[in-house]
Amino acid sequence: YERLTQEGGEQQRQESAEKLRDLILKTKKDFADGQLRIMVKRQGDLWSEGLSVAEMFAKQKALAGATIEGGDDEESAGRRNGQRARQTGAARQESMALEYGGGKWGRYLRAPDFYFDIMREFGQRFTRLGEVAAIRFGIKSGCDDFFMPRNVSADLLAKHQSEAEWRVLPLMRRCKRAEVESGAVVIIKCGDGTMHPIEAGYVRPEVHSLMQVDRPVVSPEQLDRVVLWVSQPLNELKGTYAHNFITWGSKQTFASNKSKSVPVPERSTCASRERWYELTGLQPGIGFWPMAQQYRHIVPSNPNRLVCNHNLFDIHALTHENLARALMPILNSTLVAFIKPFYGRYAGTEGNLKTEVVDSLLLEIPDPRHVTAPLLQRLEAAFSSMQQRKVTHLVEQAFLDCHTENEVRQAANLPPGLPLELQQTDRRELDDAVFELLGVAEPQRRQMLIEQLYREVAFHYRSIRIVEVQKMEQRRQGTGANKVSPLNLAEAAWSELDPEWRTPLAAWLEEQSPTGKTVQLPDGEARLPAAGNFFEATTIYFGNKPAVSLVCESRAEAELLYDIARAGLRGPITIPAHEGECRARAESLDLRLTEGKSKLEQLSQQYAGAGKLREQVATILTRWFIQGQPETVAS
Repeated sequence: YERLTQEGGEQQRQESAEKLRDLILKTKKDFADGQLRIMVKRQGDLWSEGLSVAEMFAKQKALAGATIEGGDDEESAGRRNGQRARQTGAARQESMALEYGGGKWGRYLRAPDFYFDIMREFGQRFTRLGEVAAIRFGIKSGCDDFFMPRNVSADLLAKHQSEAEWRVLPLMRRCKRAEVESGAVVIIKCGDGTMHPIEAGYVRPEVHSLMQVDRPVVSPEQLDRVVLWVSQPLNELKGTYAHNFITWGSKQTFASNKSKSVPVPERSTCASRERWYELTGLQPGIGFWPMAQQYRHIVPSNPNRLVCNHNLFDIHALTHENLARALMPILNSTLVAFIKPFYGRYAGTEGNLKTEVVDSLLLEIPDPRHVTAPLLQRLEAAFSSMQQRKVTHLVEQAFLDCHTENEVRQAANLPPGLPLELQQTDRRELDDAVFELLGVAEPQRRQMLIEQLYREVAFHYRSIRIVEVQKMEQRRQGTGANKVSPLNLAEAAWSELDPEWRTPLAAWLEEQSPTGKTVQLPDGEARLPAAGNFFEATTIYFGNKPAVSLVCESRAEAELLYDIARAGLRGPITIPAHEGECRARAESLDLRLTEGKSKLEQLSQQYAGAGKLREQVATILTRWFIQGQPETVAS
């Protein structure tokens, strides 16, 4: 740069620009060297592509207004084909009105040469995902704290094994232990910590996120969440636990940073429904496409037709049985893992890929309509094997363990290797079947393509990890090039938390009890005598020599304040004024602390790996989680 800014620099820049212009103008076919790549595209081809995208979007919109049938038999397929045939005219008219649907140009800028080599040779055997499947948002409840509670039945049954123990549980409505033990009734815990009995027929298992899913299949046994599933008018539910739960919920606000303090039925999403509490319109698909993805590639199948939260997308196959069966294995292939970054966008942490519905619809995948019976058998066998094990990262472990530029630089000098996931036999078998689907008949050629694919995937995710570490390094303040600051790592990790989890504990308690009372918690270690201590059961002692005593109005209030003090909070605290509410608030506090610390532990491991550094980052994050992050922090 300094050389060019000297005398004659402007002339050199002008000459370089003209050379680049001349090279572009004279290039008639794709060209690449070590410095640039030129992709030659006819305007007419780009226009045709945009029109076909508009037509696909029109078809998707028409399908969204119709019921997507769940059957996989030939009769169901015939009905679906008939629906599409009747919608063709309207879809074409709408696509003409849209004229141009756009496209994903990012792949021309970001995809490596291998992607274009694949598309030049096998592009005719690819299709957009939106041509063979409908992608739908999961349930947008309007208030997950109410509509998507946790099923705590098993835990309560294990901890309270007699009817006498069961009767003292803080349930919002009494029920018999035998009802829960038989499976006719479940106990659910809402986001505010309150626990309610409800008939098992009025809830369904719900996939809230893929955080706990480590293989490409989801089953009810993996889930601890349920969703309210009621379609009847409220007057037909009289006398049921469901009626009591819905009536209670209609008066609750579940206030948060994201939602105003209004009763649940008045929230905009709930108010727009004919019955504010009814979520039964959504029909589950054959699998889930995750909105947010990082270093793993998992697109779980949904054999039990479970419903999901809006952070996941339902996949509904638009094809007959065999093609639908081939779709999920194809989506889990390494080739799709390789292509998807060119259709999504990285947000927040540099390795965090976001794919919206439109990105998923445009995604290029091997066309399942070319599948044969023997090939389908191969795809399903490999996919079934993958469902029996954990699917791990697509980045080498050596790079996951790096947290400084110096460490990354050293790791980059290691011989090129493959992450553990790309060494799995069943994954290689799946990818081999996918390349055969693309028309590669020779086994040796397929193996060569797989090896090249794996190198490209490993290189891509290695590059993403390197950038992520570099960004973390840039966030550190006042540290040496080879020194890791726990404080700056914690700041980077803290920025990844949703705002609701960055709310200090005192502010969260005040949100939960806006009309409660304020109690001053003294300094010092807190001690609470046993509940059987008649004279001191409601007294908390802080410190010693001498100890400061805090006398509470009830045992429930004492236990709540003791839990708050043990969490590390002191000073003025807002709590409920009544005993029953204190008991419920203690449950919600326990839930928040458990979930919050789990999230912080995962972030600490992500940003600081293992060992002492991770412990230091976790300690800082936990302190901020309780006390709030200081406006300024010293390194």
